Amino acid sequence: MSTKFEDARRMAQKNLADMTDAEDSAITNAARDDPDAQPVDNLMRKKRGRPFAEATKTKVSIRLSPEVLEALRATGKGWQTRVDDVLRREMGL
Repeated sequence: MSTKFEDARRMAQKNLADMTDAEDSAITNAARDDPDAQPVDNLMRKKRGRPFAEATKTKVSIRLSPEVLEALRATGKGWQTRVDDVLRREMGL
């Protein structure tokens, strides 16, 4: 059983195999002349992971009471950054 994607892929591969050099050149030139076209490298190659921060942080372990930890986590995603902000403010940094 084949999917629509597999069928489309087979058809594209057949069309590429049957393409003449003149047709390939015409398509390439048309793509280069199209102001809306972007190089495939820019579209397909995304850098993985989080971007590097200018100032990195140091990972530490800290013991907190269950109530404090529960209250911090209840503030939602980014609670560790908010803890860092509070500590920096309290320390005058």
